[in-house]
Amino acid sequence: MTSEAEDFALQKTHLSCELGVSGSGARRYAAAMYFYVQGHITPEILEIYRRCCHDDVEDPIDLARFEGLPVDWLTR
Repeated sequence: MTSEAEDFALQKTHLSCELGVSGSGARRYAAAMYFYVQGHITPEILEIYRRCCHDDVEDPIDLARFEGLPVDWLTR
């Protein structure tokens, strides 16, 4: 069983997993859903991850920046 801190760290790793790896878009979206439920990301950011989940090479951070959404927490 993992602690909350370990789970948080693991999900943070998934949220920023390498672009282009097969299944990475879905992994990032699942992690984004975790952080959304925890109250760490906005519905708008979650939507960005949803839109990118089927494209393993699409960078959700770049798309969020392009759309003018804050990404400070996501890049720490």
